[in-house]
Amino acid sequence: MLQRPTVNFIVTSIRIIFTKLVLVLKMKPKLNINEDFICRIWEGGISYYTSLVTDSGEDVEVIDHGTRNYDSGPDYKNAKVKIGGKTLTGDVEIHRDFKNWAEHSHPKDRRYNSVILHVVLWDSDERTPPKLRIKRDLPTVILSNHLTTSIHDIWQDVISKPSAKFRLPCFDCNQLADDELIIKWLGKLAIERLNLKTERIKNRLNELSCSGSVVLKNKSIWEQALYEFIFEALGFSKNKEQMLKLSSNLALELIKKHSAGKTTDIQSLLYGAGGLLFDVRSRDPYIDEIKSKWKDIEPKLKIARLERSFWNFFGHRPQNFPTLRLAYGSQLIYNLINKELFRRIIGLFSNRLLKPRELFSGLFELCAPQPDKYWHSHYDFGKSSKSPNTLGGKQRITDIIINVLIPFAKLYGEIFDDTEISNNSLELYRKLKIRADNNIIRVMNSQLIKKRNIKVNTPANEQAVIQLYNFYCIHEKCDKCEIGKYVFEKKGYDYKIIYY
Repeated sequence: MLQRPTVNFIVTSIRIIFTKLVLVLKMKPKLNINEDFICRIWEGGISYYTSLVTDSGEDVEVIDHGTRNYDSGPDYKNAKVKIGGKTLTGDVEIHRDFKNWAEHSHPKDRRYNSVILHVVLWDSDERTPPKLRIKRDLPTVILSNHLTTSIHDIWQDVISKPSAKFRLPCFDCNQLADDELIIKWLGKLAIERLNLKTERIKNRLNELSCSGSVVLKNKSIWEQALYEFIFEALGFSKNKEQMLKLSSNLALELIKKHSAGKTTDIQSLLYGAGGLLFDVRSRDPYIDEIKSKWKDIEPKLKIARLERSFWNFFGHRPQNFPTLRLAYGSQLIYNLINKELFRRIIGLFSNRLLKPRELFSGLFELCAPQPDKYWHSHYDFGKSSKSPNTLGGKQRITDIIINVLIPFAKLYGEIFDDTEISNNSLELYRKLKIRADNNIIRVMNSQLIKKRNIKVNTPANEQAVIQLYNFYCIHEKCDKCEIGKYVFEKKGYDYKIIYY
């Protein structure tokens, strides 16, 4: 027969559980020790470390940490260090430990031939000296051996202040500006950014018309411009230029002439003219079909073919590869050719009965992608996806509506003197509720509008914040910014001296 636990046993058990709970609560938070964090330590200099020595015992003096590289290649460009009394200029690569150099295939990559210093956070049991394609020793510095404070303290310091890349000039004093000033300034910036977009579209329409003014009734010109600007928007930050170049090279009229209005024909033209079919070794029915079509069509086009090396695949998730963006783009071209996409867009903006959310839903439906048999399951030619692809997600379609369709409608209304279209485009811009989230918005939220009665939840506010950051903050035009002028004058600073 089982005995009941004694009172002492129960009390002891409770004490043990309570003690363990207290210990758990007192534990320091788990840190995300990624390469970006290590870069912040490297940039911090004497704030975090001193008296650097290579793994072979040579003294290291950091003259210039270098410029952070956010694309492919070494983490820092144009650094300057003195190692063992010898001054070297070149690149710096950052890793968690020694083995990452080989794991990331740097020994085979010629872009790393200019690396002069390998910086790691931790030592490792198996020290594998970093090797270069060229015969040259590469010294390594182990940062953890030289830290002047704990990793946890550095972490708390790093997260409490923005990195140099994302630090606003007024970060330390912009709380002096009240909400009303900021709201008024953001309102002006929202219209400023929208006008810049419409002006750019107008200039392109004028170029396409081959005259000094827009040919109002030439639908093909409007469709070509819409096609180009949609493609630019599909390119994300790293392939905007490439998508715009392709769409201007491969005119919509050419696609109409050589595609018979079929999606696979359109894709053959896009991938072929984009240089993405060149050197494709994989074989399957789809690849064979579009390569065959491109081979037949290419001699008739007489246009310059881009090169695959022109496109940026590095730093993208497979879902955002240009191959998938072009697959989505092919469907929008199909709708432009066969389904009067431009006319239907303008038709929605001219409907006075639609509320902003209804107008958005209608535009969203027009731009929503259809299933694509091949690109549903592939992210590149012959490369299968681990999970089904969505050619155009909600955020991407929303971005197209905000950055392309709204400016197009506003301009169309102004040119044709249609106040209904102009007013509806502005109302959608100002009143549509969206979930805005990107790097710039996160930076501006944390450094400027956090704890204020201001929300970045409409296209207008989103675009205003981006305009403020891109055209004022990063160029340190504080004397042109209403916030900058107010806070620096109030602090008694001469911002023209500080920031120029």
